[in-house]
Amino acid sequence: MSDTECKLRAAKGTSGVPCDREECLFWRVVEHLSVEARSDGCAIQYFQLLDGGEDIATWLLSVKERLESQG
Repeated sequence: MSDTECKLRAAKGTSGVPCDREECLFWRVVEHLSVEARSDGCAIQYFQLLDGGEDIATWLLSVKERLESQG
């Protein structure tokens, strides 16, 4: 864990939740793709996934929470 705040959760109004770093499902997905990316930091920021505004943040967070709840 990192003391850096989760940018996705912060975009949805939940501040203070630590970044998952390499445990974040968005970095884990990159491992299965042919994408050269570094995992030192926020995947959401690295791939500029929040450029779509609050609607995309809502969707990304729902995906993350559903996948994490499935184990």
